[in-house]
Amino acid sequence: MTTFPRIGIFRSSPLPPHFGMVAVDAMGSTRLPSIQHAPLSETITDLVRRALGSAGLGGVPREFEANTGDGLSFGCDPTWVPFLVSPFADELNTHLLRHNADTRSPVRLRMSIHIGPVPLAPGAPGDGNAASRSENHRLLDSEPVRRCLRETDAQATPLVVIVSDRVYKTVVLGGYCALPPSRFTEVLAEVVGKDFRQTAWTYVPTPSGAMLRQETGAGTARAPEEAQPAAGTAPAEAGPPPARHQHVESGVAVMDCAVRDVHHHTAPRQDPGHP
Repeated sequence: MTTFPRIGIFRSSPLPPHFGMVAVDAMGSTRLPSIQHAPLSETITDLVRRALGSAGLGGVPREFEANTGDGLSFGCDPTWVPFLVSPFADELNTHLLRHNADTRSPVRLRMSIHIGPVPLAPGAPGDGNAASRSENHRLLDSEPVRRCLRETDAQATPLVVIVSDRVYKTVVLGGYCALPPSRFTEVLAEVVGKDFRQTAWTYVPTPSGAMLRQETGAGTARAPEEAQPAAGTAPAEAGPPPARHQHVESGVAVMDCAVRDVHHHTAPRQDPGHP
């Protein structure tokens, strides 16, 4: 009878429970004087907790929560991840906008969201330490998120969110998140000096600056099938742009979500083109 030697580990182990993971970090905090670090840390913790409350997540248990000095990270039951993407991200963005309107030193945050197996050992060394947690912090530190903050207005865009490919496919494409996939941009998340390279997706609640210019350019680009008429074919005569009809009885009508063209009607309205 032929026997085969064991390779690698000598026994299997149970898979740790999966958690949703969130981490936030402040832009430019290392340039602040030392005396401002503690107040910044308190401000970020307060803003995150108030935003969790506004999003209806204030009572969700937070595991392996850690203050990183200029940020905060924690884990939670993965069933709450869709709500961390929305409405929590938008609530945090709103709280940041309000806070920054009353200060000369705006707080701007990067936020990453991931899902993965993480071992729990409350009160013991190694609580919450796992590769998936490290991946979440690599997403937070990746160049696409930093570049997005650099290229947007400090007052208009206080938050940039990056979600892992797993979160995007499971939560966003899976239809569990209130945000549509069109609000996310695919990026290659890399960290200088680290062996990390993953597909990820960014979401910016209030875009500005270069992001808006890119959206405008994308909107005027010609679709491939409209590029050029076939040889020997006379170009079709340009007609008027197609009309966009909007029938609103009451409430809020949203058009062109990419630029957040929102019209609020307090009284019933009717498009003249509708009967």
